[in-house]
Amino acid sequence: MNKKIRLLSLALALLMTVSVFAACGKPDDPSAESNSGSEANTEAVTDPLEEALAELRAEVDWGGNDFGIIYVNDIGGYTEEVEAQPESNDDTGSGVINDAVFERNTLFEEYCNLNFVLIPTPNSAIGGAIMGEVQTATGDFHLITTTADSAASNATSGYLYNYLELDVDLEQDWWDAGTLDFALDGRVFFMDGSFNIVDDDVTFVFMFNKELATEYKVANPYDTVKAGDWTLEYFNSIIKELATENGDGKWDEKDTYGFSTPGSIGNTFFYGAGLQYVANSRDMDMPELVLEKKMEQALNVLDLARAIVHENNSSYVAPHGSEGVSRDVFVQGRSLFYCEAASYLRGLNATMEREYGVVPVPKYNKEQVNYNTWRHGIGSTLSIPTSVAKGDMEQFANVLEVYALLSQKLVRPAYYDTMLTTRNVQDVESSEMLDLIFLNRTYDMAMYFTQLGFSGLFSDAVLSTGGNFASSYASHSKKFDRQISTILRKLQNPR
Repeated sequence: MNKKIRLLSLALALLMTVSVFAACGKPDDPSAESNSGSEANTEAVTDPLEEALAELRAEVDWGGNDFGIIYVNDIGGYTEEVEAQPESNDDTGSGVINDAVFERNTLFEEYCNLNFVLIPTPNSAIGGAIMGEVQTATGDFHLITTTADSAASNATSGYLYNYLELDVDLEQDWWDAGTLDFALDGRVFFMDGSFNIVDDDVTFVFMFNKELATEYKVANPYDTVKAGDWTLEYFNSIIKELATENGDGKWDEKDTYGFSTPGSIGNTFFYGAGLQYVANSRDMDMPELVLEKKMEQALNVLDLARAIVHENNSSYVAPHGSEGVSRDVFVQGRSLFYCEAASYLRGLNATMEREYGVVPVPKYNKEQVNYNTWRHGIGSTLSIPTSVAKGDMEQFANVLEVYALLSQKLVRPAYYDTMLTTRNVQDVESSEMLDLIFLNRTYDMAMYFTQLGFSGLFSDAVLSTGGNFASSYASHSKKFDRQISTILRKLQNPR
């Protein structure tokens, strides 16, 4: 989300303060005396979220009928977004989120007069289930929670409804503007929002060991970030002198490093540097390949990334399929920095004895304005089968909006405020860093439409010491217009 619920609360608090001062008047204001003993002439300040919910409750009525959601049950975190047991009174992370989801689901049924039907399904089977629903319009489900890359595939098959045809204000805080601009042919087929957890969990962050930072006399990383000096070159200058081999004659996970990471680090550096393969938005007729405009910068980032990964034994990169090993190196105190998805923060408090902090992905250079990051294609997103169009779309839009609003009211604070930015970190600075990280996530079509061939291109180039990235990119670029035309043709003429 671009604006956190804590920012909304702060704005409301400030508004209430202004209202109080306006009501009291100045000390020497005669009008203040004349109103003494009478009822204060003030207007109650209402919560915009509660106000929106109240307005919708007066209009929405699903008639006591079923309202279904199909969702992934074989990828970690997906069931957590949707399923919940009766209130657990469990103060752990899973309990806090469970209780929020349970209350959201209960109120959702009450407010909308519906029976919320949960349909857990393996990710590989969801595409077939959507096709069946669209072709038969059984009404078994009305919402779909699946991976972004699966949603992209479903969109090109003609199975997904266009959000922009709904009477819903998608600019509100409970929707994610990043996915709103992930449009194809002027249509939006999936959205992220306050109902998503996996979407945030697979956003990439950096962590650092505070004890080692002190031992190595590293400048306070938080101050470096705030000063705008947290760059790839600076990061490399820190880690390149820190590697220590344990004496067995081989470099492996038992040694000490400046940095430990899974093999996806190339993509993380790429997006952290403000790069992107494909640009598209609601205002564009056709997605555009844009990296060639920044190819010089991309090659500089590649050189820096290769230096970080390969030179001076600075980094431990976990083999594919063994990503947890890079975590173990960090948890066991044998790397100063570590990069992974935000979901890994959940376990650090339980498994890591040493204090850690969180910072963004390093920028390309000091001139880069924002600290950027990306989210993995496995992240969750919400889409709608086209079969809903056979029903009352005004009522459907109202129900969908209530689901999003209740998620903003209950699920988002439980996940983001109570867990991610409070209990999953150890200091206020890390919480501030997470707010900064989530402000600027890059949504790149190349990560979700893997048939374009770009999704692993830079990452593979970083892990290898040879090969010509510019040449490989140019080779794939030649096919881009044809591939995009095929995707758009499928959208315009679904099967």
